[in-house]
Amino acid sequence: MSDVFGISVSALQAFQSAISVIGNNVANASTPGYAREYVDLVTGVPQSNGSASIGSGVVLASISRAFSQATANQLNASQSTLGQLDSLQTYTTQIDKLLSTTGGGLSTALQNFYNAWSDVANNPTSAATRQALLGKAQSLAASFQGTISQLDQLNTDVNTRISADVQQINSIATSISKLNQQIVVGTAQAGGHPPNELVDQRDKLVSDLSKLTGISTTLDTNGGLNVFIGTGQPLVLQGTTTAVTTVANQFNSSQLEVSTTNSGGNTISGSITSGELGGLLAARAQAIDPVKNQLGQIATALSQAVNTQQNSGLDLSGQLGANLFVVGAPQAIASTKNPDAVTVTVGVTNTGPLTANDYILAYAGGVYSLTRSSDGTAVPLAGAGTPASPFTAEGLSIVVSATPAAGDQFLLRPTAQAAGTFSVALTNPSKIAAAGAIQTSSANGNTGSATISGGSVLNAANPALLSTTAIQFTSATTYSVNGAGSFAYTAGGNISLNGWQVQISGTPVTGDSFTVQSNAGAIGDNRNALASATQQTQGVLANGTISINGAVSALITGIGSQAQQVNTAHTAQLAVNSNALSNFQSVSGVNLDEEAAHLLQWQQAYQAAAQALKIGSSLFQSLLTAVQGA
Repeated sequence: MSDVFGISVSALQAFQSAISVIGNNVANASTPGYAREYVDLVTGVPQSNGSASIGSGVVLASISRAFSQATANQLNASQSTLGQLDSLQTYTTQIDKLLSTTGGGLSTALQNFYNAWSDVANNPTSAATRQALLGKAQSLAASFQGTISQLDQLNTDVNTRISADVQQINSIATSISKLNQQIVVGTAQAGGHPPNELVDQRDKLVSDLSKLTGISTTLDTNGGLNVFIGTGQPLVLQGTTTAVTTVANQFNSSQLEVSTTNSGGNTISGSITSGELGGLLAARAQAIDPVKNQLGQIATALSQAVNTQQNSGLDLSGQLGANLFVVGAPQAIASTKNPDAVTVTVGVTNTGPLTANDYILAYAGGVYSLTRSSDGTAVPLAGAGTPASPFTAEGLSIVVSATPAAGDQFLLRPTAQAAGTFSVALTNPSKIAAAGAIQTSSANGNTGSATISGGSVLNAANPALLSTTAIQFTSATTYSVNGAGSFAYTAGGNISLNGWQVQISGTPVTGDSFTVQSNAGAIGDNRNALASATQQTQGVLANGTISINGAVSALITGIGSQAQQVNTAHTAQLAVNSNALSNFQSVSGVNLDEEAAHLLQWQQAYQAAAQALKIGSSLFQSLLTAVQGA
């Protein structure tokens, strides 16, 4: 009868453990990171009585976790992608709102500025309309500067959040490392069975880490977990951690990059492409900096176009117009890793091919190369890089002060600071050049049918631009200039001299003459103001195919489209993450209905084992009574 007692007692102990495990499951149903547990029961070693083998009951082999590494990996990967899109969505949405076309936006300020030029053209002698133009110019400059200031604040916020994420990553890594040590010891002490509660805590930390950055893991045979970030950079190896840190960008000390303590100062930012940290880096590289550059491209083109037109007219004192706007010069920044003090100077020579790209100028193998920093695309260089023969590429002029060392790098930022430094140079409304610089006239005694156009300025810097020039026909097909030379006449053809250009049409006769001279004193002339008012629709970028208005519209539409794409991707990823979480919970989560059913099952089993023990006890008492009666 002792076999009955042993079997029943083993069953009671096993079923009591099962009931305790279910109770623990119920108690931790809402505990973050808790994985449902279940008992592993095995049959006791059977005993032989000589003619047959009789079971010896049940043995509790272990208490296991309901866990699937595959579903955990899917959940972590979905969280990393969602974290990246969360960060990116935050900044693209803010930039989209910042650049919206509502009142006070850049589009409104730009339109008001050109409308003010039209007002000056309608009344070029009015001091009030001229002063109003300067006011609209100031508002336009404030719009550029204000937008850049807010973008700079976003950059500061990105830096702050990068630092916070790095600190959190290090804290999690340290905790995982400590748990690794405890789990390895606990597993060894339990004969290879890991301590479930500690493993739950570690997996929860890994899950939290995946929200911050993309990760991969490997599990060693002793129970230790190795964690890697980026493209395989080790973060945790058993009980050892490699700290993540922030370092200043080699070209821009105000921007933080991600590095590790064993990377020798090299950054791993390029390999951090997911998680909240990856989203922060992407927001800066794909949204904030490109918008700053595009605004700078627009500001540079606008400034050059307006100033060129202003220089081509006369102000109220009869002087050629001075610059209306000023923008900061392009930046050329040497890498902090360069061993020498070579400097690079960059200028914008032509806004037509000017892009919103940043570039890396590198020296290797005795030659320079230029690549776009965003994608590494090679850009052809012409010239020698000297003041006499500067490098030229995409509207830029590049001069290097001396021969650099092999490996030297320079970041060229042609437009990055233009919008933030865009300001109004004129303060005196009388200095607005509303009148055309030159005027043309036909001699009263002309007898032919030829007429001369009003003329246009090609080069306001020509010192002879305002000099009086006489064009006299020496025959119906030839003319002289200021009494010298003989030039062939083509009706309607361009005649260019002294930085201006005119056209004479019709049929002249010998002796007919025309004059090109300064327009000083013609304070009612509005030709230059009219030309300035129509600039907003003239192609000045993309080799003359995109106007200032078009560039602003493209910028606003582009960031709006980007924000919409990110929102769409975010919505889709939410569904992916929800599905991954559901799959994970279906394996590891506690279902109270299921636990209630299991509890009833084990309760009934426990009661049956107790009944078996009671019957065994009764039979044993009967046997004792019979023996004592004999």
